[in-house]
Amino acid sequence: MHISLAGDLQKPTLSLISTHAVVSPGKNIQFRCKTPKSRCNADAEFHLFINGSSILSSKEHLSGVTFNLVNVSVSHQGSYSCNYSYKNGTIKSLWSDTIKITVVHLQQPSIPRIAPDGRIDVGPQGSVITRGHSFTIICSTDSQYPGGSFYLFREANIAKSQSAVDLSASFFFPQADFSHEGNYSCVYEVSVSSRSFRSSASELLVITIT
Repeated sequence: MHISLAGDLQKPTLSLISTHAVVSPGKNIQFRCKTPKSRCNADAEFHLFINGSSILSSKEHLSGVTFNLVNVSVSHQGSYSCNYSYKNGTIKSLWSDTIKITVVHLQQPSIPRIAPDGRIDVGPQGSVITRGHSFTIICSTDSQYPGGSFYLFREANIAKSQSAVDLSASFFFPQADFSHEGNYSCVYEVSVSSRSFRSSASELLVITIT
């Protein structure tokens, strides 16, 4: 059996099997690390790195291996590369080119409330607004991804939508009516690398018209 010197080991190829490099938390990601044409008949040990730190390894493969990341979180975001080695790691290849993975985690928005004309009471049952008066529902988020939109839901239906300005949106109701009663929530949506991501819904805002 012939083992190449470390300098003779060509760098492997790292490819993304999964469809997207930008994903939401909870998704699975698959990589394939493959050697160039093998110069020996020995099984290699493959290593997957994130930002230069080893995260997974797999032994006894001749030419390549598939790495699986299950139920990813924000901690899996970063630049991935791989290498392979022989003789228990004493002979190592160069690292592959990198693949950047982005995990988009959108925080739950908040939904405080205001009434410009002051005719509002906030109690244990939610916000009580006098019929005929205006009120505004404000949705906001601390997302690191600006440039999105807010959707205001009444029950399970979209009541209004608006582009975010400074990560917030104000939904104005010029004249309160009984049809405005209900449970309101808001959701933040943003496009990252041509993919749309939505946050979970905010806590409910209960509005009663009197």
